[in-house]
Amino acid sequence: MLSVEKVIASFIMPPGLFVILILVLSIYLLKKSKSALIKITAIVSLLLIFFLSTAFGVKVLLHPLENYAEEISVNALEKHPIVVLGGGLNYYSKNEAKPSLHSMQRLIKGYQLHRKLKTNLIYSGGIAIGQEKISEADAAEEFLSSLGMDKKFYISESQAQTTFENAAYLKKWIEENEIEKVYLVTSAYHILRSAAVFKAQNIDFLAVHSGFIYDHQFSWLDYLPNRGALKANLSALHEWIGLAWYYIRGRI
Repeated sequence: MLSVEKVIASFIMPPGLFVILILVLSIYLLKKSKSALIKITAIVSLLLIFFLSTAFGVKVLLHPLENYAEEISVNALEKHPIVVLGGGLNYYSKNEAKPSLHSMQRLIKGYQLHRKLKTNLIYSGGIAIGQEKISEADAAEEFLSSLGMDKKFYISESQAQTTFENAAYLKKWIEENEIEKVYLVTSAYHILRSAAVFKAQNIDFLAVHSGFIYDHQFSWLDYLPNRGALKANLSALHEWIGLAWYYIRGRI
């Protein structure tokens, strides 16, 4: 009975509901429309939304990114500064913002390394486009203080708004302080692009991913449309497009 409820729930709530609506629309267009282009567009749209909202998409888009991160991530043994890349803020008002879930995941991983190594932690993240106050680095400082981190170990980089800018601004700090190597901490899905950018900037780093954003062991439910898969696949798609764009722009 519970299995039946799960199946029903997956199709009466988005994105499953969108799959059903596009399916109905596609059937109608296949029967009524004389345009081959409209028919092809309808079918492609149906397949795309289903792919992006299920484990089929996760296997193709997300897992290659996170598996790469797992392969190159290291256990922190040497004493190097810890670089944590921003993952966004949740703004509640003009004067209040908190790290997003991805940012908190990265910060917690960075803080765990800091407690183990007793080295400086630098967080890179500026003010979000469209906002006027509170940078990611400011919110990160407050969050780390709430965990008990001594502020003398915290270094703020509050200008970067992209992964490319993360590396560019951090390179200046690394060169000014004659740092030989850093730990690069970010989400597993973000490691590939981050590593490519840091390599292009000739920054020597040891990658440490802060965790996965979707299961790597699937159940049959994962092959039904679900919000978790859709969100994970959109994050992965953002990374692949970002990689292609950075390559075109000569940033990697």
